[in-house]
Amino acid sequence: MHVLLIVVPVVFAAVCLALPGPRLRLASLVAGSGAHFGVTIWSWSTTFPDEADSVFAIEPLGHLFVSLVSVLFAATSVYFVGYHRKALLSQRIFLACMLALLAALSAVCMSRHLGVLWVAMEAASLAATPLIYFRLSARSLEATWKFLLMSSVGIALALLGIFCIAVAAMKAEPAVSLVYSDLVSHAKELDVLWLRAGFLLALVGFGAKMGLSPLHSWKPDAYGEAPPPVAALLSGAMTLGPFIGILRVFQVCSAAGLAEFAGGWLVVFGLVSIGTAAVFVVGNNDYRRIFAYTSVEHMGVMVVGVGLGLGGSYAAMLHAMHNTLNKGVLFFMAGFFWRIYQSNRVSDVRGALHHHPTAGILFLGGLCATCGLPPFGMFFSELGILFAAAQKAQWWVLGLFTLTLCIVFVGVMTAMLPMVFGPPPENLKSAPKGEGRWRNVVMLAPATLLLLAALVLGAYQPACVRDALYAAAATLEPLRTESGAAVARGMEVLP
Repeated sequence: MHVLLIVVPVVFAAVCLALPGPRLRLASLVAGSGAHFGVTIWSWSTTFPDEADSVFAIEPLGHLFVSLVSVLFAATSVYFVGYHRKALLSQRIFLACMLALLAALSAVCMSRHLGVLWVAMEAASLAATPLIYFRLSARSLEATWKFLLMSSVGIALALLGIFCIAVAAMKAEPAVSLVYSDLVSHAKELDVLWLRAGFLLALVGFGAKMGLSPLHSWKPDAYGEAPPPVAALLSGAMTLGPFIGILRVFQVCSAAGLAEFAGGWLVVFGLVSIGTAAVFVVGNNDYRRIFAYTSVEHMGVMVVGVGLGLGGSYAAMLHAMHNTLNKGVLFFMAGFFWRIYQSNRVSDVRGALHHHPTAGILFLGGLCATCGLPPFGMFFSELGILFAAAQKAQWWVLGLFTLTLCIVFVGVMTAMLPMVFGPPPENLKSAPKGEGRWRNVVMLAPATLLLLAALVLGAYQPACVRDALYAAAATLEPLRTESGAAVARGMEVLP
């Protein structure tokens, strides 16, 4: 019954469209996300049979990603209750699109067929497009069109990549379907030339939707103009969809003996993305655009990890998990700061710790987490990637990776720390009372829970979480069992 992960949000989206009042529709959003989260928890305690004929299935990689998506959506739905404004145009459609996005991303994570994955990814893009046009302004419209245009280019290139893989599968004897488990099983029989072309096109296409450089330009505009809870979903959940698309094709290439070829391109695109973030994050005066460039950085970190083999893949899965938690905290606090300061400019936000200590502490914690300071998990994931590069004697990768991460760290901290510790503006309004205080509690509670989860999972990793991360990483290179020792050594440095 894993199909419930897709059906439940679709049903609640339909209910949201039918309900008459804004409060009922908000209740439908929270109930739909909560029900999806409940089904996700249940799925971890249930053993699903291997249904070879099923279009959707639960397997380690997709199960991990759909769980991360569910956690972030549940937190965002609660946050949105406090963030919501009555002036929002067509709240009915907006909330239904949020639930439709949850259903589409669940379908992406659980799809067994590359064609179905592509369709679900396109559905997720279409569901996310109206969410960006929240403020109904000219800049919001520009960001929406840029997101839609870049998504269209990316999804078209990804489709060409899938076509190339289909040609490679048709040339096999006998012909192989586009179910990725069949492709992996018969990978040695696929046409190598078409498979290489399919991987490169899929990497560029899905990479554009993921936010990898050089096709990342939609991210700063979309994250800057979308409401903060939507930006959190785009950064922490939406990016997992195209990432799993890249990983599915990488699985096939790895099984076909092209792991070094595919991994090399992943490392190149990842380092270019981290370098791009390092260039644009320095001197930027818009904190939400800075968050967008850190997202470009983290996408690069994840693909670099996968490109370095199984040891790096485990660290990449760990990084993906903490990116979902950390980006939720940062964008939730960005929305909270907008209520206080009415500005996205770094220079206008000062003294958060003095004016609102709880918000200041949460923002500082999210900042430390996303910059990879211990004991948060990104420190260990990035350290694991460094160890993976050293184990493969990729010293140039290790050097560039370290240098660009340091530049991003300095740029982010230089801009953000005065927002927390600086003196508050003289004309700043006092803390709200009554309904405003209730909204504060509703908005701060999800950020608090996500930050606590990031802290706990960074300082201590339960066996169930470690097993889930390792199982997801192990599916990426099924035929390279000689890397198991490297994985074990890489895991020793992680909590």
